[in-house]
Amino acid sequence: MTDPTEGRRAYGVLCVVSASLFTSLAGLLVRSVEDADGWTLQFWRQLCFLAFIWLFLAWRHGRGLPRAVVAIGRPGLIAALMLGAAFIAFVFALIHSSVAKVVFIGSTSPIFAALIAWVVLRERLPWATWLAMAAALGGIGVMLGDALALGAATGALLALIPVAGYAVTLVCFRARREIDMLPAVGLAGVVALIASGLMAEDLAISRHDFAIAAVFGVVQLGLQYVLTTLGARQVPAGEVALLGRLQLVLAPLWVWLAVGEIPSSATFLGGAIVLSAVLANAFHSLRTASARRPSVPPNPP
Repeated sequence: MTDPTEGRRAYGVLCVVSASLFTSLAGLLVRSVEDADGWTLQFWRQLCFLAFIWLFLAWRHGRGLPRAVVAIGRPGLIAALMLGAAFIAFVFALIHSSVAKVVFIGSTSPIFAALIAWVVLRERLPWATWLAMAAALGGIGVMLGDALALGAATGALLALIPVAGYAVTLVCFRARREIDMLPAVGLAGVVALIASGLMAEDLAISRHDFAIAAVFGVVQLGLQYVLTTLGARQVPAGEVALLGRLQLVLAPLWVWLAVGEIPSSATFLGGAIVLSAVLANAFHSLRTASARRPSVPPNPP
């Protein structure tokens, strides 16, 4: 007889792995754009994302959607603003830098979220996270130094904005962990849409680039958040973080296969340091969570 718990866990793992796969497509999609500039691409991406995410939220909450939006409170609004800025900066970072550099730098968000949670929420910060943070900073320093030497610091510096945005968002979500915070993600799309619409000189877009923007908004961004939300219900947080790191390998792989984009040796070195720090921290979190779990399941009530 199949264990229903194992079935739910397998479903959760599939959701999280799929989310990581969709997330990894960002660099390839940006490299596939023909004519649209960053603001125009961002506007149509967010428009498609909003159509998807709010339809999902309407299906999920039904008539209770307005209450779900109000329930996110101040932490949700802060998260929406920070995440909206992260959405925008992420696209421009990919335009101005290598995909590998952007995703390696961006992967440090959970580590720095732990630091912010330590300051704001007074959560304990394990020694392993301190070490991971120091190593991640070293890896980022190597990549920023390389970018400065190549005269391409803009993209690398822009990649730091999503790090801050996602880190603050994670802490805001943790502060209201009993609440569905996905509406905050939908509001972040509204923030990014308005900013992009105001900044874009021309919103005209070709069919090809609109198709790219639609996949970018619905698949890469929308499904990413929906699948992660669904998977996180069935899989421990440490395992979600670990499985999500698949994009660090996949994102540079797609652009290498499609357009022959090869990161510099310094990006490989800095990325290896960052990847080691992130994976070590995720493994430590997973092992700690497993140790806290009871070895014998409690009797059902």
